[in-house]
Parts: sequence; structure tokens; C-alpha cells
Amino acid sequence: MKENQTKETGRKEPAPIQKLNDEVANAFESCANALSLNELSRVTGVRIELLRRFISKKTRRARAETWDKIYPALKPYLVGPEPAHEPPPRVGPAYRRHHELVEMFSDQKVLLDEFDVLAEPEQKKVIAWMEEMAGAETAPTAFESLTPLENRVMGSFLALSREEQQNALLKLTDIAVAEVRKRRKELF
Repeated sequence: MKENQTKETGRKEPAPIQKLNDEVANAFESCANALSLNELSRVTGVRIELLRRFISKKTRRARAETWDKIYPALKPYLVGPEPAHEPPPRVGPAYRRHHELVEMFSDQKVLLDEFDVLAEPEQKKVIAWMEEMAGAETAPTAFESLTPLENRVMGSFLALSREEQQNALLKLTDIAVAEVRKRRKELF
């Protein structure tokens, strides 16, 4: 076994060895069938005789340097088909990109995110509650990127004082968190 001397300790350590299992041997065989053994040797820079030993399973270990040369050629034969990765279930709508949304304050963005998690009947209750908090007749905003309900809630929200906005946002956060938890329980 070849030994390497490390810079940190000055001690000699054995060269790392890669154990070859049946999956690797089958990958060698498939790769050799796809390419010729000569071609595989040329691509990897590993001697033909050593490749033959790997394929016939006479050798079950490969030095790290040899493995590093062989692995790129074997990788397509080692890795099976990619499993279908379904995206995790989404609660609420996907992220929207629009210049109006970028220009909004953080509280406005949070308001929209939490509002969008709610079902339409709950959204209408939140609008009525915020309009009642605002007291006076509130006008919906005119953002092109928002739905009519979102424009109504945004108009009511902006009609509130800063302190009232914070309190309303905290209450809406509690409502939205409860809704998300309920939906997650239904999913899992």
C-alpha cells in the first residue's frame, strides 16, 4: 500500500482506497459495452488491464487517484433515472413580481401575503373589519397588480394610523398563521 506524508503531522498515512461494490462493477461493464475497453482506457487514463480486473471483479478496491479518473466516465451508469421530485405543497399563492409590489413598504407586503392565504369569505371579513377600524369612507387603492379585494384591503390599511396599522397587522398575522396551520394539518 502506498503511503502519503501529510504536511500537518509529518506522519505517513495510507493512501485512500475506494471499495468497489457490485453496482460499480455493473457500471464498469455497461460503460465498457457502450464504449470499447480501449476507448474507456483512453478517456480515463487507466490501464486496460486494471479496467479488466475491475470489470471481472478480481479487484474490489481502487486508489483514490484511480477512482477520480474513472468516476466521471462511470457516473452516467451509476446514477439511475432521476426520481420525480414534486414540489412541496404550497399554502397560498406563489410569489408575484411587479414593479408596484417592489415599491411597497414591508408592512404592505406582509399584509398582502397574509391576506392572500385566507379564503375569499375570510378576506371579505378582514376587509369589513379594517374598513370599520378606519371609520371614515375608505377608497380602494388603484394598484394594477392587485385584485379588487386586495385593493380594498390596502386602501383600508393605508387609511389607518401607523399604530393602528401595526395592531391590525398583528391580528391579521394571528389569523393567517391559524389558517396556514389548519391547511398544513389537512395536507399531512
